[in-house]
Formats: sequence, structure tokens, C-alpha cells
Amino acid sequence: MVRELERERQKRDFPETAPAANPVFFRTYSRRTQTGRETWEEVCDRTTQGLAKLGKLSEREVTLLHRMMSQIKSLPSGRWMWVGGTEWIERKENFSGAYNCTSTNAVDWRAFGLMMDLAMMGCGTGAVLEPKYINQLPLIRNQLTITLQGEIGSTPVQERREQTDVKMEGSQVTIHVGDSRQGWVQSYQTLLELATDERFSGEVNVLINLSDVRAVGERLKGFGGVANPVKLPELYQRCASILNKAIGRQLNSVECCLLIDEAAVTIVAGNIRRSAGMRQFDANDELGANAKTNLWQQDENGNWRIDPERDALRMANHSRVYHHKPTLEECIEAVRKQYYSGEGAIQWAGEAVARANCDLLPTQELRKDFLKSYEQGTAKQWLQEQYPDLAPDELEHRLARVGLNPCGNK
Repeated sequence: MVRELERERQKRDFPETAPAANPVFFRTYSRRTQTGRETWEEVCDRTTQGLAKLGKLSEREVTLLHRMMSQIKSLPSGRWMWVGGTEWIERKENFSGAYNCTSTNAVDWRAFGLMMDLAMMGCGTGAVLEPKYINQLPLIRNQLTITLQGEIGSTPVQERREQTDVKMEGSQVTIHVGDSRQGWVQSYQTLLELATDERFSGEVNVLINLSDVRAVGERLKGFGGVANPVKLPELYQRCASILNKAIGRQLNSVECCLLIDEAAVTIVAGNIRRSAGMRQFDANDELGANAKTNLWQQDENGNWRIDPERDALRMANHSRVYHHKPTLEECIEAVRKQYYSGEGAIQWAGEAVARANCDLLPTQELRKDFLKSYEQGTAKQWLQEQYPDLAPDELEHRLARVGLNPCGNK
């Protein structure tokens, strides 16, 4: 690795004014091949050829893209620099892996599974946790008792199941975790579903068998990198603990956040990527606003420790969304909270929607009228009057452009 870095320094692929460029490149974008790590030129070749195939580009267009990239004047998404031009990204179930950012409304357990799936592909995950969404989640009704079985990596490679297998016998459920991204996601989502499954009378004994999961250090041949399931066993215990505390009611926004972030902890530990996440709370959600307050606490000896039950909250940034223009006092309070806790970002949804639809609001007059209608709750009618030819689906899509944009650089 050191010799490879030195060779790259001598080639001067990156400017001398960016001394961290080489280690960041090798850590984040250079894939391992049969002959070693990719050079910057090889990454440029791979990713531009991938774009050429995806976009059916001309030779002139490909040449321009390659020159701009190799000279570091214009780059594709960080995600594409990792997976672009690989066989992995050409499989339809992996197409989201080319995107840096995503946003998901947490309306059901499938949304939680989707966010884990996206994170395992390297996407930044935005979770919208406003009441109008999380209030659609079912009541937590079942007490989950977790028992771990099997040693990770103990099943021979040729005998491992890729997909998760779930068997139910009375009040006992056995989950054989599959050795794949989909296997991990299915086991996680199944556990969440068991907490609300009406087929059970209140108690569910869940046996988690991890023997098919590949051991630490084994290659991830398609996506790239190596496996490290060190945190996977804890995922089920921690999620069950969160769910069990909510029996008889719906999850609140912070509990939803914790369930998503516990999956992020598992993924980060697995060397798949660092966590790039944003969690969007309603402006009036005091639980969300104070989720990270006093996250670190000092004991009687002056030693600092993090609250273990909220540790996973570090996996994402928190923002509060306002559906009215924030007042000066609200903005000052947000900045004050950021100063003391590092959190407190706010978003004026009307402004976000207006910027995302700048093609429909080309003048300041139209923009002001739209923002006024948004605050009054009549934005949909306003757009319908201004643009009667907009299809209903297109109209809903444009008004839904409020989700945060969690960008990571891998």
C-alpha cells in the first residue's frame, strides 16, 4: 500500500496543493484488481466507459468526459467513481448504488428495510420522520426475546444460503441470516415486522442464526471491499430493546431514528462506508429537536461518556423542517443550539420546494406568490391555477421535493 501511494505521488495525478488527495483516493475510490489497486487513470477509464454505456454517449462526449475527469476539472458522483463501469452496477437491483443521496418517508417497515439496503450500497440516507409519515406505522404489540445461534463464518462457503430464511413455529421464529446484502436487510426488516405481527399473542422468541454470514476479512466480490460483521449480532438485540420499550403504542420520531441508525452502526463497522445520513423532524417535534442534547455526559471523576442508549444517533445529522418561514427568534435559537450541541439545523420547506421547482418560478413575483401560498397551505391549488397542464402525478412529485439531501463523498 505504501509503495503504491509513493508511485502515485511520483506520477503527480493530483496537485501538490492537495496532499491528502492520494490517501483519500486509495481509501475511497481505488478498487482492488488482480494486479493491485487501480490508478487514477484506470478509475477515469472505468467510470467514463461506464457512463458511455449508460448514456449511449458518442466518442467525442466520452473523450471530453475523460479529459475533464483526469484533469480533475469535473467529476461524476463519488458513488459512481466507486461502482461506475463495474458488472455490479449493471444488475438492476443495484442501480441505486450510483447515487450519493436518497430520501425516504418512514411510513412502513419496508421503508426501514429500504434505507438499510441503500446504506449498504453506499448511498446517503435521508429519513423523513415527520408525524404525517411515522403516524402510519402500526402499534408495537409483541415483546421480542432475542437468542443468537451459530458462529459467524462457520458454514462452508459452498453451503451458505444467500437469502434469509424465516421459519415460524408457534411463538418461536427462527431467522437464518443470508450471506448477502439482501440477506442482512431481510433479517432486519423481519425483526421489525415481528414487533407488530398480529399472528402472535404478545410474546415472540426470535432465534437469530448467523452461521451463514461470511467471516471478517472475506472479500465482497461484486461491490468491493471486505466483510466485517462484527456489529451484526448487536443489531438485533438493540433493535429489539428499542421496540420492546414502545409496546402498546406507536414509535416516536427518535425511536424511529434510532432503529435506522442502529442499522447504520452495523454497516459502518462492516467497512462498507462511513455513515452519511440525515434525519428530518417536524419543527414542533421537541423530542427530535433535543435528541442529541447532553449526548455526552461527565461522571463524578470528570470522565466523559456517551449515553449508550443514544450512541447510534451519531450516525446522522438532524434537521427540523418548517412549513412556515422561520421567524428571527426561531433562527437565533437554531444557531444557539448548533453552538452548544452541534445540531439544530432547520429547513424552510417552502423555500426548498421553490428552489427545486425554479423552472416553474422564473420571476421573483411568481416565487413570492408561491411562497405565500405555501404558508397558507394552498400551494397545490396555486400550481394548478398557474400550470393547468401539469399532470396530477407530476404535481404531487414537485410538491414532495422537501426531502433532505444526505451527501457523502464515497
